[in-house]
Amino acid sequence: MTDRLFVPAAFVHLLATMPPASATPWDREHWLDIAYSTVRSEFCGPHDMEAMRLARVFLAALDATRVEIENAYLALAA
Repeated sequence: MTDRLFVPAAFVHLLATMPPASATPWDREHWLDIAYSTVRSEFCGPHDMEAMRLARVFLAALDATRVEIENAYLALAA
């Protein structure tokens, strides 16, 4: 079963720029960094609770992507 994420309508514009699943980890990291920053800017707005929940998801994915990039660099060095 695939994990699903509910994205509130206020943040659906972020998904329009999401890279495909086949994108490189570097492309995903760039997009996740921008998406995380965008969502954080909404912490004091009308959608603050949704933004905080979504930010946690983006941050976890960003951390996992950075580990993937680090592993790719280590594999190249070996």
